Amino acid sequence: MSLILYDKKDHIATITLNRPEAMNAFNEELMHGIVEAFGKVEADKDVYCVVLNANGKRAISVGGDIRVEIATTGADALEFGKLGKSCIRAVMDCRVPVICAVHGFCLGGGMEVVLVSDLTVASDDMKIGMPTIKLGTIPGWGSTKTLADVVGKARAKELLLTGRMVKAPEALEMGLVQFVVPREELMDKAMELARTIADMAPIAVKSMKECIDYGWETDYEEAFAKETEVFAACYDTEDKLEAMTAFLEKRPHKPYKYR
Repeated sequence: MSLILYDKKDHIATITLNRPEAMNAFNEELMHGIVEAFGKVEADKDVYCVVLNANGKRAISVGGDIRVEIATTGADALEFGKLGKSCIRAVMDCRVPVICAVHGFCLGGGMEVVLVSDLTVASDDMKIGMPTIKLGTIPGWGSTKTLADVVGKARAKELLLTGRMVKAPEALEMGLVQFVVPREELMDKAMELARTIADMAPIAVKSMKECIDYGWETDYEEAFAKETEVFAACYDTEDKLEAMTAFLEKRPHKPYKYR
């Protein structure tokens, strides 16, 4: 049985964690599968948006498998951390927006994936947290940085130092997720967002994400210079011409060509 399911339809790639019997706990096979799936996205310019979700009723992921980790040595953990960060980079550096659809428990590595997704839709039964402190360790996939970026340093310290789980309404208030919907509407909402984004000119979407991410990591002068450069490049695309022509002619745009 494949631990990662990959599907593509109407410019949207759906990547599904498929280890429900272990509540989608991360092992090496699952992690390599995530990297491989996002590699497919990078290689396929016909993909305009990604929806990341999971099978199983109880969790998108409970993070690491404690039954394995109890016997893990520091040397093993070093390699596991490197592999985990390759998963995080695969999501974080994806050229198209990544929408995470989260249900049930979202713990450890599951939370770390949410923190680097572009948008997150949560079911109303979601509980998210980083319990590593209760297990005598710290996060290994970047959330000492990424959580602080999302919720601020003091709030990140509170969550990481106590290992407290956060329910969906509080996660929405904190900015950990952007939408909370009933469980039965989770994938409908995620796909609605994906279709909205996939209907936009794909070079503009890629450029928008690139500029936001670049600007977050640098100062205003460099961010403004980057935006101006990318802004100008969009004006030389066929997709920009079609989008503006369709707007002026008050008609739906024709299929974009990614050029």
